[in-house]
Amino acid sequence: MSAQPITGQQVATVICSTEDVERIIDEGGVKGKMHWIILCLALAGLGFEAFYTGALSGGMSAISEQLGLSGNDVGTLSAVGYSASVLAALTCAKLGDRIGRVRFLVIAKALAVVGALTMMSAQSYGMLLSGRLIGGIAYGIDLGIALAYLAELLPKNKRSWLSFSQAQWYVSTSLALLVTLAAYELGAGLDVWRWSLAVAGAIAFVLLLARIWFMPESPKWLAARGDLDGAARSLTRILGREVTVDHARMAEVMPAPAIKVKWAALWAREYRPRTVLANIVGFTEALQYFAIGFYLPIISMDLFGSGFAMAITGSVVFNLFGIVGGVLAVYFARRFGVRISSAWGFAGVALAIFVLATWSDMPLLAGFLVPSFFIFCHAAAPGTAGLTMGPLAYRSELRARGSQLVTISRSAAGVVGLFCFPVMREAFGTPTTLLILMAAPLVGLLACVIIKWEPLSDKSDRELHDIGVRQAHDRSLLIDTTDDRSSS
Repeated sequence: MSAQPITGQQVATVICSTEDVERIIDEGGVKGKMHWIILCLALAGLGFEAFYTGALSGGMSAISEQLGLSGNDVGTLSAVGYSASVLAALTCAKLGDRIGRVRFLVIAKALAVVGALTMMSAQSYGMLLSGRLIGGIAYGIDLGIALAYLAELLPKNKRSWLSFSQAQWYVSTSLALLVTLAAYELGAGLDVWRWSLAVAGAIAFVLLLARIWFMPESPKWLAARGDLDGAARSLTRILGREVTVDHARMAEVMPAPAIKVKWAALWAREYRPRTVLANIVGFTEALQYFAIGFYLPIISMDLFGSGFAMAITGSVVFNLFGIVGGVLAVYFARRFGVRISSAWGFAGVALAIFVLATWSDMPLLAGFLVPSFFIFCHAAAPGTAGLTMGPLAYRSELRARGSQLVTISRSAAGVVGLFCFPVMREAFGTPTTLLILMAAPLVGLLACVIIKWEPLSDKSDRELHDIGVRQAHDRSLLIDTTDDRSSS
């Protein structure tokens, strides 16, 4: 059965099955103004995380000087947020599959407001840590669920647009650095980081209100839960035209009941290569970014002997290359595939790190171009893949948990990178630390060469369809029947 339009003065679309909901979203392109707004809001949440990270990165030297932080303090501050995001992702992953996407996206932005404002007003290291902890919880809730939501609302032929998240990441990071630079030039002094975080809090508040007002629940998630009426209401808001349920025909096609899938399904034979590749890529790309990219202003001052303003300006230039790489990531993903593009990207990142570590008397031009090449290669593929492989690897009933597992891997890498880099830098110096961290892109490259799964391929979609058929006939392996037994 397929979705059928009703002819007459008021044109409506009738659905009677989960397949109808998927077909309406997957066929064609973006379905109108409201669909665009909803997609932009989901992407904007990722952009906020980048702005927040950029504000911390640009202001880290000022934070350290104003509050008298040691290298260990900086590492702990940076890592505690990602430790919190691991716990938040673990807690909310299954709930995101059980009770929906949007309410968690709203909660995440409310916490982001509190976290940013707490850090902005911090007068002690303890208060600073508290704000970072709250912000980390918000990040852990938001990232994986927002990507799952995006994957469920993008038409099939537009899924490569998930790769645009990297361009938005670097645009937002650059804006944060420019805000930091503007505040510095206007005389903010060591309070420059407070101004940046205040702007971050204001952005989070606007996004909070917009998500409450505009974002409907994912119709694919509702349909997978057996709630076709709810899916029809969401589709009506997204499409800007009425979508109704034909209950008589719905009885004929027997819509699927709500599916409860075990966490262990992530490691079932059908999903295992996807889970392994998505998490290795997520961990290694996050480690190389958060250990090196996050500290580019500090690296710039160490390697090239510049002051605060020059370091921020250099970081903005680096991020312009990230914007170009992020935009091209959409083309690379569509033309070569996410996996092959990521392999080349990891190779380029490893080369850039090696040059940064071994070229001690780098001239000014090379001092800009080599880190910029690092950012370009990261944004053009591995950074994109770390965000998009998880949402594209799973069916709707498992997508939030799969996405959040990758978020956990990325956050764990953030803990390792953000804590270890300043500590290792103090102990071994920047060049040796960079050589050690070159292992991250090399491991990512190896994983992309060995594991052959391609997220954007038709074969991947067919495999997901076959998994759904198997779930319908073999509930014992993939489907959690605990609730069924307890209620009988």
